[in-house]
Amino acid sequence: MANHTDEMTYSFEIDNFSQRNTIFRTPIFSTRSCNWFVYVYPKGDKISKNMSLWLKVPDPLLRPLCWSRQTSFRFVVVNPSDVNSSRSFKSIDPIFNKGQPFWGFRTDLSLSKLQEGKFLVNDKLKIEVYIGGISVHGGLDPHVLPEKKKETVCVNGFQVLDSQVKSAKWIFETYPETALYIQPQDPQLKTAYMNILLRIYEKLYNSPLEKLTEGELSNISKGLLDLTQAGFKLEWLREKLEKVSLERKKLSGYEAQAKELEKQLKSLELMMCNLKAEIKLKAES
Repeated sequence: MANHTDEMTYSFEIDNFSQRNTIFRTPIFSTRSCNWFVYVYPKGDKISKNMSLWLKVPDPLLRPLCWSRQTSFRFVVVNPSDVNSSRSFKSIDPIFNKGQPFWGFRTDLSLSKLQEGKFLVNDKLKIEVYIGGISVHGGLDPHVLPEKKKETVCVNGFQVLDSQVKSAKWIFETYPETALYIQPQDPQLKTAYMNILLRIYEKLYNSPLEKLTEGELSNISKGLLDLTQAGFKLEWLREKLEKVSLERKKLSGYEAQAKELEKQLKSLELMMCNLKAEIKLKAES
């Protein structure tokens, strides 16, 4: 029997979520010499039309008869526009074995709820699974996949991914007051807020204007409000949002004018085509 107590995390994203009508399955991943995978019914199964989430052990029939595995786990359906609105579903100490190799949840999250709650960004849904201490009877998995660890770097008291270091440093060097008075001290919550801040920064500073929709700008505004309520000083980012929103409106106006001109041009082309046909008929008669 083996025991482990620290919680491990695996996250994944489902693209084109609203278009999916079949089961989604993650690759097999490993935590502490134990393999797992997650499968998701985006629009429910035969019992429910809401999304369901399941954690499963691969190849249960190939395991010894006495094999079992016990652990606590939880799913977090991430709301990128409002971290406090993310939904968590927790299972306490279920036992996985040959007869019951999976456990999970039929949630209350329908597609419409996910859309209205701003869980989907570009029709993409992010889900995290946290696996706690594991008690294993009958042996660990013989072929364990290497655990993928994302290296993080501490920048101004926040843990960020290596790919985010440059942006985080720029923020704190240019606007050092940004996080001086933040309220949350929990490391996971601080990381979640920092991810929102960096995501907003990338959208406003690096995304092409034509790819920023009104819905995305609205989500950014809401995200800024959440960050401000948590103690972040983001006047500089609010000003950037106002500037980008104004530029986007101008671009939308130009796009509307271009579409109207294109419509008029097609109308003229049709008129010319009809006129040529009429002239040809008169000439032949």
